[in-house]
Amino acid sequence: MFPDRVHEIEELSPDDRTLLGQKYRKYLHHIAQTAIWITYIYFTVRLFFILTAPERTWKMWTMLGIEGLFAHISLNHQRLSVTATTNPPHQTLRKRLRSTENLPRVDVLVTCCGEPVEIILDTVRAACAMDYPASQFRVRLLDDGASSDLRDEIAKLTTKWAHLSYHTRGKQSGKSFAKAGNLNYALFSLQTEDPPEFCTVVDADSILMPEFLRATLPHLLADPEAALLTTRQYFYNLPRGDPLCQSRDYFYTCENTELDLLGHALDAGSGAVFRRDAILDAGGYPTYSFSEDWQLSLILRGLGKRTMQVQEVLQFGLVPTSLAGHLKQRNRWHIGHSQQISVLFPSVSKAIPQHLRWEIALGGLSIMAGLVSYSIGFAALPFVLASNGGLIPDGSALETKIQLVLAIAQVGSTWAYDWARSVHAGVPFEPFAHAENSWLAAAHLYAVVRFHLFGSKPKGSFVTGSTANSSENATSLSSFRKAYRDTLGSGAWLSACLFVATLGAMLYAVWMAVTGNESTILILLTTIVWPPSLHLVLLALVNNWVPIAHLFHPPTYHSRESRLLTTEGISYPRAEVEGELKSDKSFLGLCCSFMVPIALWGALVGVLIL
Repeated sequence: MFPDRVHEIEELSPDDRTLLGQKYRKYLHHIAQTAIWITYIYFTVRLFFILTAPERTWKMWTMLGIEGLFAHISLNHQRLSVTATTNPPHQTLRKRLRSTENLPRVDVLVTCCGEPVEIILDTVRAACAMDYPASQFRVRLLDDGASSDLRDEIAKLTTKWAHLSYHTRGKQSGKSFAKAGNLNYALFSLQTEDPPEFCTVVDADSILMPEFLRATLPHLLADPEAALLTTRQYFYNLPRGDPLCQSRDYFYTCENTELDLLGHALDAGSGAVFRRDAILDAGGYPTYSFSEDWQLSLILRGLGKRTMQVQEVLQFGLVPTSLAGHLKQRNRWHIGHSQQISVLFPSVSKAIPQHLRWEIALGGLSIMAGLVSYSIGFAALPFVLASNGGLIPDGSALETKIQLVLAIAQVGSTWAYDWARSVHAGVPFEPFAHAENSWLAAAHLYAVVRFHLFGSKPKGSFVTGSTANSSENATSLSSFRKAYRDTLGSGAWLSACLFVATLGAMLYAVWMAVTGNESTILILLTTIVWPPSLHLVLLALVNNWVPIAHLFHPPTYHSRESRLLTTEGISYPRAEVEGELKSDKSFLGLCCSFMVPIALWGALVGVLIL
């Protein structure tokens, strides 16, 4: 568009996470590849022994099926890691735009729909005060709540910031394609005259840091094939320890980082920057799904465009402050993924190529299949454990040892892969962090079914999913009412039942092995000490314990006022907020969290074999 324009772009030195990623990339590739082949060999041998067994029981098939459900989820992650580390990767390093002249014009689009006015104003003020020439960017507040109070407050701010303006389509909460319709209103109606070259999309509760544009635009300016850049979301009201995994660290530092290496990063939140022409060529924001940002990334990838992610701390938002609010937010995301299947109908999205429709639909089905896998696996595991042995065919001692050795290798390689992925990301995660919030799988499925079969009118805000929800504003509820809302009212009670059932089945299996007439060692090896059983029991107990822990020891969320520092009318998170982003866990602790359980479990199996 401007072929003669030259920008001064400085490439900053890589941070520790980038250096760790470069150092351990080959290790991640080889370990992931090894884990995939061991899994294939293990399930082939297990299936062979079941098919050739003199007697095949439902317990053998059920256990193999449960193992397969969880192994399939791990395989999807392992395949992504192999693909992302096969070729010399595209690397999104830190950059800064140092130019002061001939800078591209940018529209900052702040979407809102009924959120508290003071929170929206925090976002607007920070956006207006970014380190970028005021003549080269505009801040447009897109209010789907049609709030007269908000309109009046914005009018006051325009006396200080002339590049700020207020716009509304009228009251559109849950109507006219929600946030996607709001953004398309800006792209196709407000920007028809004097359009910008780039746009930034900001949620109502996200505070942009001053260097946001200077840190994001260089990546798009340096790569003409890059259509969109997404920034990692950080939050200033996270409780200590983040017990509900609301920060989504694993997604941003593992999954999306690997997608970024492929040039296919997913936009999954506030703070995206994109070339306006590229989005117009894609037909604007897709309106078939509530997860419009995610879907736009898929469409751009299908059109051959690059999408990127930066990990820098460039924005801070808010997370829901109750378990019910957290569940409501996650339900909305999964409803959006279920809507991907609708692209197969020509009337829904005529602009999307046929081959891309199938890719998007299958992606949505894959996410739904993951929910089904967790739901069935967690529910079936207690029944199998309580079935008193017989999870593997009764063959010769050699056949049993072959299956046991392969089972140890399969589970061990899966643990090793998760350790390598954590090291590659430069963040010390607990084992199997990819299963975070898996205890909500059944609740998500219920929400998806209820939405599609019993009414599709959304309730509450579908913009940020946080502070606008009624569940976040119920400060007058009694402790009993809050407990009801966060357990029976939210569906989390099911996880509590699964935890009790799994723990009870585990204890029952041990008791039956000790008091039974058959060999204690044989029964243990074919029930609770069978390596995949022990692995899945740990996964089920750790994940389904989350809502129980929340009920007895609910996290304390920081108030907005205590976490923000206001200077000259502009609020930014205090210095200690950014300091808390650095994990207090060391990589020594990471190694212990992975290796100690494996060592203890391996020693137990070894003793039983001998």
